[in-house]
Amino acid sequence: MAPLEIGLNLLGAEALYDGRARSMIELAALADRAGVDLISTGDHLGFNATAHAERVREHGFAFALDHPWYEPISLLSAVAAVTERAMLGVSVLIATVRPPVLLAKQIATLDALSDGRVAIGMGVGWQEAEYTATNMPFDARFGRMEETVAACRELWTKAPATFRGRDFSFYDFHCLPQPMQDRLPVLFGFGPSRRNFERIARVADGWTVNPTDMAAFAENVALLRECFTEHGRDPHSARIQVSVIPERDANGTVNLDATAEKALRWHRAGATVVVFRPAAFAVGAEQVPALVEWMVGLKEEAR
Repeated sequence: MAPLEIGLNLLGAEALYDGRARSMIELAALADRAGVDLISTGDHLGFNATAHAERVREHGFAFALDHPWYEPISLLSAVAAVTERAMLGVSVLIATVRPPVLLAKQIATLDALSDGRVAIGMGVGWQEAEYTATNMPFDARFGRMEETVAACRELWTKAPATFRGRDFSFYDFHCLPQPMQDRLPVLFGFGPSRRNFERIARVADGWTVNPTDMAAFAENVALLRECFTEHGRDPHSARIQVSVIPERDANGTVNLDATAEKALRWHRAGATVVVFRPAAFAVGAEQVPALVEWMVGLKEEAR
């Protein structure tokens, strides 16, 4: 079993500090010093109000329409400047609303600024309005996601680079800098299925799991590893990242012991990284350092 890594998701953390965006950078520095292994955030470009309301009603979407979503690569670039060891990532960057060459440039720049500390989660999102607003096609986005990563890898490893896909292509194109890492880890935030896991095994390096897809987690980990084996890859090299929603008692109080047991249970079932979002724990700013210390302490419990 791989050692447990602990992630901290900055999304919404500014609300713990009177709404100051700068507080997320300060929290990232604290987490890095404390021993957190991954600092991440989330991604949405914006919302159509009707689509947002439907998502809240049918899927329990936890964020209000007026919640601020800071552009993730910009935010993580600031985090890179105040951290030294933690990996930097996005739980799910909606990659297919971004032109692939620009996306490759942004991620490579972040990797260079952080001395090779990027592990990026990518997905296709659920909201057509984000595609309409960016003039990107919503149809066939899963296949375009695979092409996007293939194009990024071409740009990240070759200069000049050449790529021809269904929706985009480039020829004899020099795009620098390249990432410092020989293979920058990319995780896909797709629902569990053989088809999606084969996509991961072909071009990506792991799976970032939606909390709603945890019901058959151990079986899905086995299927993902099987797909890695079928594609000639080490099945235990797959990075599997899970976001942990805190457990609560009947009165609504967060139960840290139950939350820890859930995180450790998922680790035993195959998760290599468990990610906590401090803003979901209903703590005050003065309690955050102790919460981070509790998170990091789970690594010792997992040994």
